[in-house]
Amino acid sequence: MADTARPEREKTLLVTLVVVACGVFLLVAVASLVAPLGFFGFKDNSLPKPPQEKHGIPGAALQKTFRLAVPAGARDASYLVVPGDGSAESGQDLYLRFRTTPEGLKEFLTSLHKTTGDLTAGDAVLDQDDIDAVELPWKIKTKGRLAGLYVDLPEQGDEAGSALLTVDETEGAAPLVYAHVTL
Repeated sequence: MADTARPEREKTLLVTLVVVACGVFLLVAVASLVAPLGFFGFKDNSLPKPPQEKHGIPGAALQKTFRLAVPAGARDASYLVVPGDGSAESGQDLYLRFRTTPEGLKEFLTSLHKTTGDLTAGDAVLDQDDIDAVELPWKIKTKGRLAGLYVDLPEQGDEAGSALLTVDETEGAAPLVYAHVTL
């Protein structure tokens, strides 16, 4: 009787090993199919990420590209560059906010070929809707001393541009400048 039980045990052990091996193989195959579908934390890196606000003054190359000069000593600066969609008609946009001095404001306006006298009192040319459209956390006050200006930027090559400015002069010694430059 011992002789017949031994081959049956070997067959049972062999069948068990084959079943376990097939189960492991099947588990690996399912895991390799499910992982890319999101079971383990799906992230689609092919989707473009929305542009993020950057804190600080834009670099010299970016200022040159957008044909403006943030004055030395500007503080509390942040900006957002929104690239165009790639079509010929689509340019890129720069949203910029900084606090400066009255002299710094003059310097900034000079870079746009304008003066403080060109600002229109009470006119917020760049308004809250423009800021909200790109989901920036900035809030342009509706009360206080606001002044605004629309600027056609000189053509560079075959590219013309424009700038919308709102200046909050409520703190006379430290005006807050909001700008939206489109190229």
